[in-house]
Formats: sequence, C-alpha cells, structure tokens
Amino acid sequence: MIYNIFRTVKTTEINTKERNNMTKILKASFAVLMTALIMLFSTASVFAAEKLNVNGADAKKGDKITYTLNLSECSENIEGLQIYVVYDSKSLKIQDESLAFPKLGGVVSNTEIENLIAFNWTDVKNTADFSKKAELMKVDFEVVGSGTADVTYFVSEMYGHDLTYLKSFTFTNDISVNGKKVVKDAAAIVNNQADIINEYQGSFTNYADGKGEKNGSGKNHVAIIGETKSPDVQNATEVTKDSGSDTTTIIIILVIAAIIIAIIIVAVIGRHYNKKNPDNENTKE
Repeated sequence: MIYNIFRTVKTTEINTKERNNMTKILKASFAVLMTALIMLFSTASVFAAEKLNVNGADAKKGDKITYTLNLSECSENIEGLQIYVVYDSKSLKIQDESLAFPKLGGVVSNTEIENLIAFNWTDVKNTADFSKKAELMKVDFEVVGSGTADVTYFVSEMYGHDLTYLKSFTFTNDISVNGKKVVKDAAAIVNNQADIINEYQGSFTNYADGKGEKNGSGKNHVAIIGETKSPDVQNATEVTKDSGSDTTTIIIILVIAAIIIAIIIVAVIGRHYNKKNPDNENTKE
C-alpha cells in the first residue's frame, strides 16, 4: 500500500518534470519559429520595397528594363503616325541611345520632354506594313525607383493612303529585364491621364484593349478619347465676332459724324446765303 503510494507520487513527479521540460522545449521552439518568421517577413518587406513592377515585370534598382511596343493586324499599310510613350522618370531613367524603330526610317523623335517620348514619321512612297506582328519601337530604361511604374502609349495620328485613321490594328508590348524577356505579347497599356490625352488627342481613336474599332470587341474594348481642341477655329470665330462688332460701331460713329458735319455745313451755307441776300429775311417776315 505504502509502496503503491510512493510509486504514484514518484510517477507524478516524473510526469511533472517531463511536462515542464516539454513546455520549455515548446517555448524555445516557438521563440525560434517567431524569430525566423520575423526575419523572413523583414527580408520580404525590404525586397518588396526595393523592387519595381513595370507592366507586370518585377525588377530592382540598377536593372535594365527594355520596353518594346509591337504593332500588328493593320488592315492597310501605314503612311504616317504620331505616338507618345509615357513613363515615370522618378522610377525609370531613359537610355536615349537605345531608342530604336526597327521598321521605320527617318523617324523624328524627342526624349527631352519630361516623362515622355514623342515620335512621328511619314513616308508616302515607302509605306510600313504591319499586317503581321513587328516591333514598332523599343527603348531601354534603368530602374532607379520602386513600387509600380507602367510604361504606356497614346496615339495621336496613324493613317494610311486615304489619310484617315486606321480602324484595324493591335498594339502589344514586351518587357525584358536585363535581357531576359519576362512579359511577351501582352496588351499594351493605353495612357488615360487627362492631361496627356487632352493635350495629344488627334483624329486617331485609342482603345483600352489596344485594338481598332473593326477588330476589337469585349468589355475591354473601350475608347479612350481626350478633348478635341480646335483653337484656330475658335480664335478665328472670336476674332470675326469682335471685328464685326468693331466694324459696326465704327460705321455708326462715321455715319453720325457725317450727319453732324452735313448739318454744320448746311447751317454755315444758309447763314452765308442769308447775309448775301437780306431780302430773303424780309420776305419771310
């Protein structure tokens, strides 16, 4: 009986020690696990803070991003175009010497505008065939920022032999990071910033899916159109109205002045005549 009680007490002490040891082990394991998780999240946060996402491709500071704008499915050859490529200079530093137009010769371009690459081209004799996919333009950037900084485009003019804007086309883009293609043939992003599209809206109609009005469809086939400005016509109208008003006023003034002068002349002549012919006054009396 006493032996059984002693054995029970001893067993209880052993179980208590084992539980304490197990608790210590669990606490130590939990502490190690939490430390590892904190280090993992800290590393992930630092990496996330340093990386830049450009049109779906991730890169870090110092990397080279290559943006390629492709064009295909054009229903006719292109005779002229005017396009703007928009980027964030706080995140991407343009490499001017890399700007290229593989299928076009004699392109006039400007990279000196902040956050903007502007280029236009026209050639009536050597028209450009983009019925099949080909590179329209490509340019390199150095990653200097973090977060998200998509490269977008906006077309002001793109026309064929009849000088009306193309209605069948497809714009896509490729993104390479340090020479490795990460994004291939994705729908190019049309710029929709009000200040950009209002400033550069031309006769061409851009659609969010990068396609034309004749070959695009679906919920993403939405027109992105800025304000159509006709400053010359408006100014001419205003000038015409002002000129008309001024002309009318001048004519009225001249007519009144002529009438007054005529009255004065008649009065002077009348007095002069009466002085020479005093009998007229007597006759009137």
